[in-house]
Amino acid sequence: QSFVKQNEKILRDFNSDAVDATLRATTLQEFVDAAAPFAGYTNSSEYYRHTNPTNNLHYITTPTFVLNSIDDPCCDIGNLYEPSIRHGNKTYAQIVEESQRVIVAVTKTGSHCPFLQGDSPFSLLPSFIRDPLHTNKRRYMLNSWADEVSIDYYKAALEVYGDSPRFL
Repeated sequence: QSFVKQNEKILRDFNSDAVDATLRATTLQEFVDAAAPFAGYTNSSEYYRHTNPTNNLHYITTPTFVLNSIDDPCCDIGNLYEPSIRHGNKTYAQIVEESQRVIVAVTKTGSHCPFLQGDSPFSLLPSFIRDPLHTNKRRYMLNSWADEVSIDYYKAALEVYGDSPRFL
């Protein structure tokens, strides 16, 4: 809501009702629903229908690894098991299962993006490791097991598909 407050004048000129609704929001879901007009949509239903990445699962030809945790506040894992009218009422889990290029890994924890590893369970600061994608020894990245498992997945995909255009 701080973004809305900082840009209230400009946003009110665009859609005053949406500003009021975002400022009244008490949950992330309410806020996203209320902010849909700022993304160019008339309502949240139109926003979700247009931006839902699962609408295009059947078109994916590049190996794709999706990591989602049960405690993710933004990507509700329950959505994976909802029927899709667009796909003959199959659930998204069924569509992924039928795909030859998509895999979804579900974890108990991890939140939305971090999946960070600390030096100890009591450490408040995440640890850093050398970035394996840079030869410069001074390049570091956050130590995240999500990065490690993603790299393992794509290394395996490279072994299977090599440098074929379907992979790259």
